[in-house]
Amino acid sequence: MTVAGVGRFRALPEAEGRVLLLINAFSGTPSRPRELEGRVKLAKIDFLIRYPTYLVRVLRLRGVPETTLATVETDRDPLEDRMIRYRYGPWDPAYYAVLGSLIGRGLVEALPVPRGIGYRATLTGRALAHELRLDESWADVDVRARLAKRHLDKAGSTLKALLYEAIPEMTNATWRQELD
Repeated sequence: MTVAGVGRFRALPEAEGRVLLLINAFSGTPSRPRELEGRVKLAKIDFLIRYPTYLVRVLRLRGVPETTLATVETDRDPLEDRMIRYRYGPWDPAYYAVLGSLIGRGLVEALPVPRGIGYRATLTGRALAHELRLDESWADVDVRARLAKRHLDKAGSTLKALLYEAIPEMTNATWRQELD
């Protein structure tokens, strides 16, 4: 029996690499570890990493200099399935599989934080993220993840407001509508 849309729930290698680079960017250092707090925040930041044109819009709204924005490659469309509009903003049903795969392979750990679960790259995950960063094919993703950490390490409600202000077409999308 084949389930329609089952591919949307698989952990693709591209998604795993991107999410690992994102979590690693928010993980602090081994001597001063931090966590990326919650799946909703992860989804909002990941949306911007996947859609660099929107990342530039949000960063511009935050007053990031144009010289910095020029480092973001905006010519490529996401390689994977589109994210969908959900209750709290953009969402990808594959997050459960991606996070489960990264946690199961010891690359990311899930930790309790005051308002739920946070994610942090393990030492093994940090080493793999470092290798990915050295690979030219991951350079754009790494730049976007680091910019997100530097300029968008905010509470989920703040990120939601930024997304809706910078991307009004998201506000008009219906639940479960694919986002372009």
